[in-house]
Amino acid sequence: MASSYQLQTLARALDVLELMERTPEPMSLTEIADAMGEATAIVYRILHTLEARGYLYRRPQDKRYSYTGRSTGAGAVSRAVDVLQAASAAVPEGASLERLAAGVGLDPRIAEEILVPLSEKGLMRRDADSERWHLSHAVMELARPFLNSDDVLVRVRPLMEQWHAETGETVSLFHRAGNQQIVTAALPSPHPVRYALEVGSAFPLYLGAGGKAMLAFLSEAERESLIKAGHLDALTRYVPKVSVLRKELALIRQRGFAISNGERVEGASAVALPILREDGRPAAVLGLMMPSFRTSDAELQRLGERLSEALRSLYLPAGERGRGA
Repeated sequence: MASSYQLQTLARALDVLELMERTPEPMSLTEIADAMGEATAIVYRILHTLEARGYLYRRPQDKRYSYTGRSTGAGAVSRAVDVLQAASAAVPEGASLERLAAGVGLDPRIAEEILVPLSEKGLMRRDADSERWHLSHAVMELARPFLNSDDVLVRVRPLMEQWHAETGETVSLFHRAGNQQIVTAALPSPHPVRYALEVGSAFPLYLGAGGKAMLAFLSEAERESLIKAGHLDALTRYVPKVSVLRKELALIRQRGFAISNGERVEGASAVALPILREDGRPAAVLGLMMPSFRTSDAELQRLGERLSEALRSLYLPAGERGRGA
């Protein structure tokens, strides 16, 4: 009987943890008890134990409880990544503990518990004078092996330099990361008026020529999964729609390249095409980006056709062969 009671208590404690992990705002004892459908006295004992073990934190000013993120699972990792992303948005000036905490929706005390181990691992550093937290240059070490071993970039680089010289426009290379496209290399246009995405910048696959050139050549199941995964948010006056996107992706697969105007950046136009492996899956995307006033749809079409021909003659090793259509 005692064993059964202990298991029930453990189960309720796990229920409380799951509730607190998915709740962004701190909750009071009464709110937690109501959400659990449990007596206040029982919930209080569970909360007291979880607080003593470091899983929950009770704010002294209002006695409301927050999840500390203490976990070996997805909760702790997710919060650490959120903090790193907030710190990256504050480069180069850095950010106070309070600003970082507010940016990720955590209590400052909880945010600090995450920042300390990140600092010990060398990924964050705190300025002794201003007490601002800064993203450490050590994060570049994480990307170094990937960038140095990127055979696609090594082999495409001469073509990027050739097109940069011929067109005078920004030439970029993109790689996919989940449902986003990441700029992994860029040669900015020398023109006084230009558009150039910084290396490391990310944007949705459903926006811009670079993203859609990748999305169009994924498998149908993977493509549909990404399209249906969430709402298609707009970044400019261009408003993406699922029905229009599906038709456009079919056209991109047919002609081998994508064209966009003002989808990712207002006033910018682009043409992009995938660098395909022998199995037909995209390894990366090569793109040209320029101000809309310096081009036209007809010119973008011409550039797309020329780039397709250039990629056909580009030698890539087995498993990474480039095909423009």
